[in-house]
Amino acid sequence: MVFGIDTWLRKNKKRDRIDLLFFNPKKNPGERLGERATSALLSQMKKKNIETHLGHKLLAFRKDGLETDGGFIPADLILFMPGMTGPDWISNTSLPISPGGFIEIDQYCAVPSMEKVFVAGDAGYYPGPEWLPKQAHMADLQAKAAAKNLISLLDGKNLTFIPRSELICVVDMLNEGILVYRDKQRAIILPPMKILSFAKHQFEKMYLSNLR
Repeated sequence: MVFGIDTWLRKNKKRDRIDLLFFNPKKNPGERLGERATSALLSQMKKKNIETHLGHKLLAFRKDGLETDGGFIPADLILFMPGMTGPDWISNTSLPISPGGFIEIDQYCAVPSMEKVFVAGDAGYYPGPEWLPKQAHMADLQAKAAAKNLISLLDGKNLTFIPRSELICVVDMLNEGILVYRDKQRAIILPPMKILSFAKHQFEKMYLSNLR
């Protein structure tokens, strides 16, 4: 969001009138993307004159800014994205629940304590590396594995399909994008390129057309 706003303000010749600041309670935000990706994104913020306020716990929102244990940040507009939790309705079911409020799933996307029950997407808590993302691409991989495993059970076969752990992200700045890729073997980041923003928008059109 902050990169997109920066680009929009520059395009409309208003960036010099607006101060942008990115805040996060973690000292290394975006660490799931990998150490190199975090460094690259923070470097881009510095290059674009976007201030940062990192590693300080959020205490309160106020009409003129926000309070953290690292000090007060004055602000005319605050955009805040809270951490994810599981759906409220899970607590009224017999589904196994993780400490974060998600449905406990095994490596096959199946609910171990229930017969022929599978979960794909953000409602599930999946085994895997700590950086395992909650994003549409990972939900796609989980959905494919869940569907194949359900068919296997219906055919009297064992569960065999495990979704690969993979993160693919294009940080879209509206006029260019940064590609971040990560799996169990490697972590790759490509510098800002116009083609990556264009490719992301083209993929969106293709993906939505398939759904429609």
